[in-house]
Amino acid sequence: MTTSTSVATDWTTCSICLEVFDTPKSLPCIHGFCLKCLAGHFKDKLPGDKVPCPLCRKGFKIPTDGLEGLQHHFFIQHLVDAKNASSKVSGNVPCQACLEEREGQGEDVPAATIYCIDCNESLCEKCCRPHRRTSMKGGAHHVRPLGAELEQELIQLRRSSCDKHKDEQVCLMYFRISCTNAAP
Repeated sequence: MTTSTSVATDWTTCSICLEVFDTPKSLPCIHGFCLKCLAGHFKDKLPGDKVPCPLCRKGFKIPTDGLEGLQHHFFIQHLVDAKNASSKVSGNVPCQACLEEREGQGEDVPAATIYCIDCNESLCEKCCRPHRRTSMKGGAHHVRPLGAELEQELIQLRRSSCDKHKDEQVCLMYFRISCTNAAP
C-alpha cells in the first residue's frame, strides 16, 4: 500500500536524477524535470531543435531562449515547498542565515524559530527582525513561527512568481466560452 509520504516523494522526485526537484520545468507534455537535468540531457541541442521528452518521448522544440524558457512547473514547486516545510518543522532546524554566515559549519548556530515565506528561509529571532520591517524592498515579509500549522499556511500563502516578471504573481483565469448565437 502506498503511503502519503511515498506519494509525495514520487511527485517531488525528478525521474532523471532521482532527487528532489531543483528548478522544475514543465515540458509541453506536462512532464516535469529539473532544469539542470534537462540541460545535461539535451547538452548537444540548440534552441529551435526538436527533441523528445525523456519520459514519454513526445517531441517538442527547445524555446528560442533555451531550456530556461520552458514554463516553471508551479505545481511541482508547491509540492517541493510543502515537503520541505514539513521536514523542517519535524526537527531542530538551524538558522539558515547564521549557518551561511559561519560558512556551513553547524557549530553554535542558533535554532530557527521563524520561517520567512518570501525568502523561503528558516531564521532565528535575531535574523528574522529585518524581515519583519516595512523598510525592506516590497515591505515587510510574511514571517510565521515554525510549527505544525506552517505547512498548511505555506501551501495557501506561497507565491508563484512569473518566469518573465519576477515581481508578479501567476494568476489562473477561467474563461467562459459561449456560442456567438447565444442570447445576450
